[in-house]
Amino acid sequence: MELEWFVAPSSDPTRRPTREELALLAHRFEKPLPRGGLISWEPGGQLELSSAPHESLRSCLEAAAADLAVVREQARLHGLRLVAGGLDPRPPEFAVALPRYQALRRYYARWGSSGDALLCNTASVQVNVDAGDASDGWRGRSRRWLVANSLGPVLMAMFANSPVRHGEDHRRGTALSGRQLLRFQTDRFRSGPLPYDGDPRRAWTRYALDANVVAIRRPAREDTRPGVLPPAAGGPRYLPEPDVDGGRDSAPVWTTAPEGLSLRQWLRGAGPGGVRPEDVLHHLKTLVPPVRACGHLELRMIDAQHGDDWMVPVAVVAALMDDRTTSDAAAGLVSGGLPPPTRQDWIDAARRGMADPGTADLAQRVMRLALTGLHRLDVSPSVLETVERFADRHTLRGLAPAQRRWLHRTAVA
Repeated sequence: MELEWFVAPSSDPTRRPTREELALLAHRFEKPLPRGGLISWEPGGQLELSSAPHESLRSCLEAAAADLAVVREQARLHGLRLVAGGLDPRPPEFAVALPRYQALRRYYARWGSSGDALLCNTASVQVNVDAGDASDGWRGRSRRWLVANSLGPVLMAMFANSPVRHGEDHRRGTALSGRQLLRFQTDRFRSGPLPYDGDPRRAWTRYALDANVVAIRRPAREDTRPGVLPPAAGGPRYLPEPDVDGGRDSAPVWTTAPEGLSLRQWLRGAGPGGVRPEDVLHHLKTLVPPVRACGHLELRMIDAQHGDDWMVPVAVVAALMDDRTTSDAAAGLVSGGLPPPTRQDWIDAARRGMADPGTADLAQRVMRLALTGLHRLDVSPSVLETVERFADRHTLRGLAPAQRRWLHRTAVA
């Protein structure tokens, strides 16, 4: 799992921490955490805790909880605290100025201020599960792809936790998952859901080939200190961030790709220079659909949750995917006359969430299936209690976390 949190000074949660404050905290996490988790940083200074892979849901949750306790304590000692939620109401501000983040910023500038908000002011719970094998049963990749994408809008609605009102224009209404709606409103060809296809490899390949290239990356011409950009004029150094190829980003040169250049066109000879394997890897990492293929399946449609409720969506997804009986029942839900969700279905789910009666009914069925499956997955009593409490307070009442919060204007609406 990957858990994202906003960071705020304990004394003033409305203020963004300075780069010095964040850098001091980042220094404490240059090595893996005691239970194998890794800390990285998103463009706006969001802290991300990535757990190590685990064989069981129970061990994964226990390890992540232990590492999160360490992170929270270190933040407290540095006068900071972790703040949960899908959207940050503070004005967007870049704290991690890596070249690849700046390239993304230039690319998303085509959608106005939404790009900065998307990069700096969003946080999620990302659940990563095995992609499956070639079998036809519950472990098969086609089945797992179908369940993840078909129930994705329901999961987004169940855990919607970023309510926004769109400025003073009430005709545009509100959104319960403003984070996901913000993503849909930018580049629909890299952030929107994939068109339905029973073959996940074919669907993902077409999606990746047809998406536009953000930037062309080439090695730096001069050496810099690994992982840290030169300081801004008179200012502090930016936070270091691991690069996607496993090393520290040594400030490579990123140039804006020609507008409209897809990966397919680049591979066929268009664009500047040839395509290297690492170019394809970096391109794939810029694709952010609700379900992303990364060798495994990454479910990205879930907003960050308050307190320890982050473990609830992880547990629900695990039950739907990794308990055979629950997976069979979930597959029955999505293949028994329920049409594959369209892009508009995803948008409607982001806007209305559990306020839609049909979505609420399906979510309640999914939650009841998951609760039964969790008993078979041997989770700890405390985890089961947390999921049951969340279900009683939210899902089984037809509510998402966002519906228990005041709808308010935010800097990203």
